[in-house]
Amino acid sequence: MTTIPDLDRPLANRVASAELLARTPGSENYLDPVSIDYEAWNHVGDPLCEDLLAIMRERKLMGGDIYSAARDLESSGVEEAVRFFADVEAVPSWLDVDSLRIGARAGKRYPLGIMYGIHGALPLTYLDPATADVMGSTGRLASGGDFRRRFWETATGFVGALDVDGMLPRGDRWVQWVRIRLLHTMIRMGIHRGGRWPRYGTGTPISQLATAGTTYIFGDYRVNILEYFGGKVSAEERDGFALMWRWVSRIEGANNQLLGRTHAEEREIQKRTHEALFGYNEKAQDLMEAVVAGTSSMSSFGRSRRLNHAVAREVLAPRMIDTVNDRDVRETLGLAPRTRDERVLRAAARVMRGVNSVTRIPAVSRFVEARGQKLLDDAVARGLGGVAADFRGTAVAGRPTDS
Repeated sequence: MTTIPDLDRPLANRVASAELLARTPGSENYLDPVSIDYEAWNHVGDPLCEDLLAIMRERKLMGGDIYSAARDLESSGVEEAVRFFADVEAVPSWLDVDSLRIGARAGKRYPLGIMYGIHGALPLTYLDPATADVMGSTGRLASGGDFRRRFWETATGFVGALDVDGMLPRGDRWVQWVRIRLLHTMIRMGIHRGGRWPRYGTGTPISQLATAGTTYIFGDYRVNILEYFGGKVSAEERDGFALMWRWVSRIEGANNQLLGRTHAEEREIQKRTHEALFGYNEKAQDLMEAVVAGTSSMSSFGRSRRLNHAVAREVLAPRMIDTVNDRDVRETLGLAPRTRDERVLRAAARVMRGVNSVTRIPAVSRFVEARGQKLLDDAVARGLGGVAADFRGTAVAGRPTDS
């Protein structure tokens, strides 16, 4: 039965109702986008994963391979592990594997757009003040941090999502995303143990709403970036690419209610999610600066600050973002105009569109798609320097702004 929340009830009661739904493995309780309690969901973390990690912490199982240890608990019939894996392995009614395969083709054809997606995709997540607090607190993006390592770890997940078979339950790429879900929950629980994060402030760290809100950012929006860098993406491919990121959000613990049943429903939910999440915060500007500085330090991005600043300005322009229509997020992120550099980049993008027109030839398209996954995987492996991403948490003490 679908229950419509009473938005006039006290927030604590509404959060408790959302948490109850989040504790139901694989629940599919859908609502019209206008009826969803976005505020309550922003104060819900990942109860099923939190329950699992609490029992693992109690049994002192947090020091080794956490995923394998969790599987051992599941095999032993430990309820918290059984319920967690029942949730993360549940295939929602809206998942269409054939559509995922169609969507993956676009990413494999245009690796440049996949790599340069970081200039817009990560900064958009920083518009959520709670996410900016968490990301800024780890120090990995700040001066003296390890931006390069963090980028390639993130790229591991982005590139892996193009391997559809690997993204199905128990596949290698799917396991990577489950490890990321465990990582996010470890960070959230560590912050709450510090006792300084307000219960009903800007939202809980890495909330259900924030997790679900990446669906558009890493899906439809990154297709816009692929097209900016010369890609030609069909409507079917766009839908399939977006669908994969709805699936990733589900693996990451976002409730189906925040993901919708159809593409149209999901896009409407995303607009309302971003309206509820995004706000001005100074830390977002610091993180945006770290993205420009970090990419400028890497040979993969030309080691040019002017280039990477221009890329960020271009991919974050209002015409590129469909869910935030009332403002220029570049101003919120502190990205000052660089008119000449942006003009040069737009001219280069036009040239790339001409060059990439060759991928419209079926034989060329098939050739490139067949090799695109290996090309991207090899780039990630080189970037990681032979040390695989381990997705271990970075300690964060209490509320980051107080630490």
